[in-house]
Amino acid sequence: MKSEKIKKLLVQFVKFYLFSLLVTLLQYLLLTFLPGVFFRNTDWCSIPCQLFRIKLGIVDTYVFNYPVTGDDTGGMGYFAAFAITLFIAQCVNFPMQRNVTFKSHGNVFYQAMWYVLAFVAITVVCSALMSIYVPICKQFFAPAVYNILITVINGGVQMLIYFPVYKIIFPEEKNDQVSCSG
Repeated sequence: MKSEKIKKLLVQFVKFYLFSLLVTLLQYLLLTFLPGVFFRNTDWCSIPCQLFRIKLGIVDTYVFNYPVTGDDTGGMGYFAAFAITLFIAQCVNFPMQRNVTFKSHGNVFYQAMWYVLAFVAITVVCSALMSIYVPICKQFFAPAVYNILITVINGGVQMLIYFPVYKIIFPEEKNDQVSCSG
């Protein structure tokens, strides 16, 4: 009985991982081209976007830290591209994880509500972490490599957080809906 549960958990994790890789690829593609669209068509990249300051010891940064850089990797333009990319990725990820990975039949509205709440909380936490390592990556890598690193690191951290959260949000049996609705 336990080996069946472990096997099922491993199959779910493999599906979760594969879908996460697909979504990470989508995010990479969007972050490769979308910031340039904002840079060429708006002045948003010349507007600094630094939200929610964190000051802890030697760390003095922002959760969302997109200063003006003079190119398409900064300012409100890059933040908008980042936000749009995350939104599109989650619109693809939610139905794949819910319907294919976890085969959940729970109340879709409650699951969507909990998914959005988890998405916002995890995004803020991951953005706080990014505010520490992004400046280092920007300093040492070209934009294409920088985008890959940021996407992979951020995606990896999110995967470690999301899998157990999805196990709660996407129950497999209808009688488990209580965990999603209250």
